[in-house]
Amino acid sequence: MSKIIWSDCRSCGSATRHEVLNQHQLETGVDVYHECNTWQIVSCLGCETVALRHRYDDFENVSVDDEGNTYHETETNVYPKFIKNHRKLTHAYYLPHLIRKVYLQTLAAYSENAYVLASIGLRATIEAVCGHLKLSGSTLEKRIDQLFRAGYVSNGDKKRLHAIRFLGNDAAHEIKEPKESELRVALEIVEHMLNSVFILERKAKSLETVIESYVEFLPMLEDCVKKTENNKIVSLTTILGRRRRLVDKDIDSFEDQLKQDIVSEKINYLAIDRVEKISGKDIQLYSVILKDVETQEFEFDDDIPF
Repeated sequence: MSKIIWSDCRSCGSATRHEVLNQHQLETGVDVYHECNTWQIVSCLGCETVALRHRYDDFENVSVDDEGNTYHETETNVYPKFIKNHRKLTHAYYLPHLIRKVYLQTLAAYSENAYVLASIGLRATIEAVCGHLKLSGSTLEKRIDQLFRAGYVSNGDKKRLHAIRFLGNDAAHEIKEPKESELRVALEIVEHMLNSVFILERKAKSLETVIESYVEFLPMLEDCVKKTENNKIVSLTTILGRRRRLVDKDIDSFEDQLKQDIVSEKINYLAIDRVEKISGKDIQLYSVILKDVETQEFEFDDDIPF
């Protein structure tokens, strides 16, 4: 019958039931210092992740608990090392290369209880994000403020990122080690930023969002034109269909710019036809010219593993 134990799992992010696949034990005799080293290959019964587990028993380091029971000291480590009760970001491959590299190195330092290096790494991750976004400012303090002004983070997130800046500064300049509880919160804040700025942004591309600029409006318009019958005379609202709701607030200004671009021949897949008064309102009609719509080109991200 296989042996079942409880052990921390790096994939599940918590302690789970594991099966011991193999075990090797070295125990000294009672005539010398009595101790035991146990190495086990274990497999999580939930996700089947395999790990190496080492347990050290110091049989001579004995204490008494509050109920009067004696116990000896033990120490357990699981390899590869990981942060207990933590799951790293899913879809981390959506992060820009340098940011992902700094983030993973920070997790590695944290997992080895190198809290000084980990706090510096969290600060460096924020620096890498600001650099990637090309935010102006001679100091990290100013660039974090720019993160907020540019709309990447909320005002509350901005304050929390400043707190991590202080944490990293203390570690780098005063070699001050943060508490594990402080580091845990700081990691959650940085991961929240990475998730919202990069990962959710990539994942949300399949969702329809409000379009606030003419530059964003044109690709959507072209996509809608491709789905419209060639040489058909229609209004802009008819072309956009349900997607009109994405530009409802700015539709008039976008249409004014669109007509200028058609007249100046910047746009060739639509032609201005005529204006008709419908229910007392002047409606501009357009003629669809599909032959001038270029074939859509898709960009493949080689940075995403398959």
